[in-house]
Amino acid sequence: MTASAIVYTSATGFTARYAQLLARKTGLPCLALARAGELPAGTGVVYLGWLCAGGIKGLKKARGRLDVKAVCAVGMAPPSAEVEKKLTGQNHLEGLPLFYLRGGYAPGRLSVPYKLMMAPMTKAVTAHPPKDEDEAAMQEAFRRGGDWVDEGALGPVLAWLEGS
Repeated sequence: MTASAIVYTSATGFTARYAQLLARKTGLPCLALARAGELPAGTGVVYLGWLCAGGIKGLKKARGRLDVKAVCAVGMAPPSAEVEKKLTGQNHLEGLPLFYLRGGYAPGRLSVPYKLMMAPMTKAVTAHPPKDEDEAAMQEAFRRGGDWVDEGALGPVLAWLEGS
């Protein structure tokens, strides 16, 4: 296994839950990025970060000190090849394994700046009647929150770790 730790950044807890699930399944130590200074510089890690405007939070800082072997991006959208392709380009992950995990949204746990940033997006997403069940579920998540954390979604990450 090329990674010897799991490092993550989480704002509302969904990414932290995935990191802790992954640590439980692998036996690897799990640290928030704020504590990653406890690891020797250059330590090989799997990095998990939440999405904000297409950017993976904390990734640049993690890459500055650690050897990021794979990235798990945690967002609200359903997983798709299109989402992964877009994230790969926006976050300069070419040649690096990327795993997209659907996390959740907890408007009540957001800090004030993110609440202000999300208010217009919530208004835009909920402004029209939903076209289908997926859109209705997303609108409900923007209004009241949603949780899609799924231990089974870690399967591809675990398979990669076993093969690396």
